[in-house]
Parts: sequence; structure tokens; C-alpha cells
Amino acid sequence: MNKDKKEIILQNALRLFGEKGVALTTVDEIAKESGMTKPSLYKYFDSKETLLLESISNLSESLDREVTKLYRNLELSPGERLVELMATYLKVVLNHNFQTLMFNMPTLKNSGDEKVRKAWTDLEDQFYLWFEDCITDAYGKDIEHHAMDIIFIAGSILLEYFRLIGSDLPDQQCRSLAIYVGHIIHILVEGFNTPEMRNVSLFDSSPLKKRGNCQVKNAIWETRRLHEVFEELDSRISNNHILTDPEKASYREALKKIREESFESSQNNVVLDALILYLEQVESLREACTELRALMKK
Repeated sequence: MNKDKKEIILQNALRLFGEKGVALTTVDEIAKESGMTKPSLYKYFDSKETLLLESISNLSESLDREVTKLYRNLELSPGERLVELMATYLKVVLNHNFQTLMFNMPTLKNSGDEKVRKAWTDLEDQFYLWFEDCITDAYGKDIEHHAMDIIFIAGSILLEYFRLIGSDLPDQQCRSLAIYVGHIIHILVEGFNTPEMRNVSLFDSSPLKKRGNCQVKNAIWETRRLHEVFEELDSRISNNHILTDPEKASYREALKKIREESFESSQNNVVLDALILYLEQVESLREACTELRALMKK
């Protein structure tokens, strides 16, 4: 199947969905905009719903891949990770031409097609859980009660910016917008921590606690555990009384390279396997290396 043709169809469909809404967009219009007949389009997608499902799936997979890399970047502080999460979200949405469809979120959330409705709800939960985790990591568990308020306000700013300024934003402008919203979040946190606002919230409780995406929660836990294993290995190398100083330096360098490689790619990486095998020469590191290997293959 011609991937370029599929991509053309997806891009035109998303634009039309954003401009007219899903219900008012016809397959004939999508085919015409894509330079083909309706029967030709059906060779690629058998319905509007199938087309929409693939678009949401592609966006979800890209977000998951990019945010996983973000979480594995050990150089970022919690506050920097929060800003980078928003910048990453904007970049991925724009790369998938999904921005105009964001204005029709109620249509997606209330779609008559159960699969589309579930796919969109799962995608929302996926991002909200990451956002909530970054907020509580940056500002502590005490702000968790107001996490959804902050997500709601920050998300509204991002969406309204698209509406007012337009959606054709270069990467640098996306980053500037993310930094700006990061400052707003800091102000919101300070406000919600005052006695007057501490018990004031638009949400009785986080809806994510009721329907939270377990797969995303597991991914967050796995990434945090990965950081802990790296720290454990570093400590064991430092405290090993058998290794000489040059040997310790060599093993630390290997551990550093594993971190760098895992940030870019963790699966089917020959370099990673070789470096972990090198660390496993030290008996006290083997158990942690086994867990490290398992975590990085997920």
C-alpha cells in the first residue's frame, strides 16, 4: 500500500474535519481534495471512522515515543521536564496536522462511533496523566488536588493561542509558548497554595483517578524505576572495594553511555546489550543489570 497516498488522504481529511467537523465532511470531499475518486479512497480506508482512528493512533504512538524519550532524559529538572512536555505535545500535534481538529474535541469525545470515542478518551488520558505527573513531580504531592485545574487552564491557553495566532507555528515559537505557560503554571501553583484557594477546585476529584490509563501509569513508573536503577548501579560501582579506581572509571563511563543510548533508543540496540554485558562482569552489578535490561526493553 502506498504510504504517501495514505498520508495525503490523512492530511486532507484532518484539515476538512477541523474546518467542517467530522459529521459534515463527506468521503467524496476527502477523495476530491486528495486527487482521487471515492472508490480509490476506499482502497486505503473503508470509512471516515477508520481514517480518524488511524490518525488518532498515529498521534498517540508519536506522543508516547517522544514523551518516553523526554522522561529518560536524566539531565532535565522536574520544572524543565514540564516545559519540555508541553513543547513536545505542540510539536507532535503540529507534525501530525492535528491542530485544527483540536477545536472539535467535543465531537470526538461524543462520537457515535464507540472506537473513535474510546481512542480519543485514551489519548486525552494519556497526555493528562503525563501532565499531572510532571506537575506533582515539579511542585510536590500537595498540589495534586489542583492538578486538573492547572491542566484545564494551561490547556485552554494553548488551545486559545492556536485559535488567535494560527496553527502554523515554528518549533521556536512552540518552545516560547511552552515556556510562557510554564511561568503561568508557577503562578497558579503559588495561588492554589494560599489558604484562600487551598480547598477551591473546579473538580471534586481528578477524573483520571477514576478512569486513569493503567498503561501510561505503568510507563511513568517504569521510567522512574529506570532512573533509580541507574543511580543504584552508580552507587554500587563507587562503593565496590574490589575494583581499582581506573576500573571504576571505566564502568562509570559504560553506565554513562548506556544512559545516553537509552535516551535515543532502547529496543534491539546492540550497543546497549554489549555495554550491559560489560557491567555484568562485576558480580554485585548483575541483579541491577537484569532489571535494567528488562526496563529498557519495554
